[in-house]
Amino acid sequence: MGRKNQAYEYLKQAIINNELPQGSALREAEISERLKMSRSPIREALRDLEAEGVVVSYPARGTFVATITPYDVEEIYELRTLFEVYALEKAIHRITDEDLDRAEANFLAENEPFNWEHYHAADRDFHQLILDRCCNRRLSGFMANLNTQVERIRIYSDKNTARSKDDRLAEHLQIISCIRRRDLDASIIALKEHLRNVSNAAIETCKVLAMEDSN
Repeated sequence: MGRKNQAYEYLKQAIINNELPQGSALREAEISERLKMSRSPIREALRDLEAEGVVVSYPARGTFVATITPYDVEEIYELRTLFEVYALEKAIHRITDEDLDRAEANFLAENEPFNWEHYHAADRDFHQLILDRCCNRRLSGFMANLNTQVERIRIYSDKNTARSKDDRLAEHLQIISCIRRRDLDASIIALKEHLRNVSNAAIETCKVLAMEDSN
């Protein structure tokens, strides 16, 4: 892995995991010292993250982790829903029963106490399966540009205690069941409902955090 990619992956994961919270200043000198590399690859990585909407730069002020607003969540999930519904339309007859068996097993795997890491891996793999079976390289590229922001929003959704892990599991199993029957209309309805619930939970969390920050 090249230096720029190393810097990019480090910064991306630190932002997703909230080790670098929204609004944090990203100082090239500090990151350079931490990663033991020159500033040039770090600058390139920051440009890539800015193009993805993950960081923002201001003249004479510097670069900061972008703040997620309710509007950001709504906009990103409108795009994600459009992309994934289209992918599902193309993929529904290419997704095999074996694919669905693996996805279901991943969600149902015994994991006590419940572990969000395990759930997120199953979640990511399932949604990626739909995109992969769509076999549209450009669509996959568009989604890849959204994925870092989607991962950040997922963290916000997890903070919303009104959505239990059982609710989330039931939503995914419903989508899998509909795809298994090759019922496209029902599959789209289930997928849209799931993505809407994730979006709404994240929006509510953003509002709560914004109120806390203003107090």
